[in-house]
Amino acid sequence: MEFGRLIKELRISEGLTIKQVATAIEVNVRSYNYYEQSMREPSLETLKKICDFFDVSADYLLGRTDNY
Repeated sequence: MEFGRLIKELRISEGLTIKQVATAIEVNVRSYNYYEQSMREPSLETLKKICDFFDVSADYLLGRTDNY
């Protein structure tokens, strides 16, 4: 599964808005929306923040494992 779809599913499963996640990981709403739409990839620092926020591994978000 692709990165954008994974983070969208995580966000929805937590009942969060794009704005809530963007604020939490310190990016603007447009940038986060682009990540979910797979139009852009986050920087390494932002990827770390996304992993920490959703409490998942980078390998999971990068599709390298099915384990969180």
